[in-house]
Amino acid sequence: MNSIQLEYFAAVARAGGFSAAARKLCLTQPALSKQIRLLEEELGVPLFLRQAHGIHLTKEGTRLLSRAEEITRKIRNIPSELHDMHRPVSGELNIVSGFFISRKIMPDLLKRLLLRYPGIRPRIREVPLAEQTEAILNGTADIGIGSFHRPHERLSCHPIFKSDLVLIRSSRSDLADRKRLTKRQIAARDLICHPQGTLMHSLVRRILHPYAPNVFMDSANSSTIIELVRENFGLAFVPDYLIEPEQRSGIIIGGFETGEQLTVSYHYDPGRTPSPQTQAFIGIIREKFGLDPVASSGQDRA
Repeated sequence: MNSIQLEYFAAVARAGGFSAAARKLCLTQPALSKQIRLLEEELGVPLFLRQAHGIHLTKEGTRLLSRAEEITRKIRNIPSELHDMHRPVSGELNIVSGFFISRKIMPDLLKRLLLRYPGIRPRIREVPLAEQTEAILNGTADIGIGSFHRPHERLSCHPIFKSDLVLIRSSRSDLADRKRLTKRQIAARDLICHPQGTLMHSLVRRILHPYAPNVFMDSANSSTIIELVRENFGLAFVPDYLIEPEQRSGIIIGGFETGEQLTVSYHYDPGRTPSPQTQAFIGIIREKFGLDPVASSGQDRA
């Protein structure tokens, strides 16, 4: 088995037939068929079901296809990767990030990045998590940093740190002296929540199940939610890392075990080899947060 056979196999699978694939590869059909037959003989399994009305991948062929495409893509990238080793890292780096993360951890990351790689030009967009995923998968962003409850199956996600979801209430609340609160007590009170359709809103509903949350007002900005709680407009659930030291006076944290955590991670599309700029940024992230360095960020998989 060799990379040429894998490339031919992937071409036949994509084209849906030997004739069309042979034309695209500038080969004769018998020559292409022979290489596929040799590959099947070596693997000991059929890769295609050959029928009168066309061909279809077998289950073994389906499994091989993703691996074959990954291998051939990596081989094609070798020349450019070796070339990149001999030139300074420079160029545009498109980053998508959550609103609060942009303010909380991005400035120091960018300071470190530009100190070491002054030729990189970072571009940051602050967007919700769903839009981060879309931007990365459609190629308009190179890397994202955000909070996940469960990683998206199509992203390569790498945890930076975890954060507990905590209940907060004002120190002026009539519940301030309660050591422990129940679901029923919380659900009966005004809640300040992230908008419906967001991950945080879904988590709050799950935490309080079977009781429905009594949402008094909502905000997409976690800092706003925390300030509204301080002013005693209601209760809220937030990730504890979002609570700034200066915000801790005037609020009470805890009193209810949510059992929920969010993971702050960096994430990118494993279907595209990370650019040198992206690899440099990943190295800075891992250095700042004391994560083990990776030999090659392009192979840094979840």
